[in-house]
Amino acid sequence: MKDTEAAAAGVDRGGTWTRLSCVNSRGTELRGTRFPTSKLDLLIARLEKEFKKLKLEAGLPLVIATRGAFSKKWKRDFLFKAARGRLNLLDVISDAEAAHFAAFGGKAGLLLIAGTGAVAFYRDSTDRMVKTGGHNPAGGDPGSGRWIGRQYLKKLKKTLAGLSHGQTAAYAAALIAAAGEKAGWQRELAAHAQNNLAILIAKSLKNFPRTKKIKVALTGGLIKNKFFREGLIKMARERVPSKLIFTALKTTAQTAAAHLALIASTNHSPGARAKKL
Repeated sequence: MKDTEAAAAGVDRGGTWTRLSCVNSRGTELRGTRFPTSKLDLLIARLEKEFKKLKLEAGLPLVIATRGAFSKKWKRDFLFKAARGRLNLLDVISDAEAAHFAAFGGKAGLLLIAGTGAVAFYRDSTDRMVKTGGHNPAGGDPGSGRWIGRQYLKKLKKTLAGLSHGQTAAYAAALIAAAGEKAGWQRELAAHAQNNLAILIAKSLKNFPRTKKIKVALTGGLIKNKFFREGLIKMARERVPSKLIFTALKTTAQTAAAHLALIASTNHSPGARAKKL
């Protein structure tokens, strides 16, 4: 197989965008695209169109990562049924699983996603993986963008009526920017959020045997802000007795999904993912 020839494809279906990527037999990303996320029942038909645009064969090994697949098992069955005879779908995983693989390549480590919501996934050396947080309570996951946005708007005495979760979370950027410039209630609120996320990291590790070093990957909209990220790292290190080694995702979630499709096709079994992740 030529290095310019696609060997597998991966999809990351996020809250706003759905991203598609393909890799060659060496796992090198070749090309990709993105399109607005729509209803799940429209995904396979849209992917068929995007495959044609990218000149990808319908039989190309494919793994789809979609939000909710970890807790809503019906999504997996639904997509397999929809793809039957149309695309070579090998596995359906959560977007968090894809992000975890993007950070650690199937090895042990903790992934914190801090965006509109907040959730942590930790996989230990025995391949046991546990989700902590991400329950999306009425007030938002503590420390998340939605939680910050709600607290910020309440402080400004502005209404939350009619705002979607994403619209509410968008106000977190203004709060964090203000917190980074000067001390005051904005910085106190940002510190409260950072502390909530540090607690989430500590809780995620609580049920696992203590190790000397733990790799931690941070991702999500809140993490992009240097002031917020550095404060969170400091608080997390104060709460966790083990040495935390912070790292970034080594690739995108959609490319990680494509790598998993390549692994699964090489091992001739979708179940091969469980051994690698």
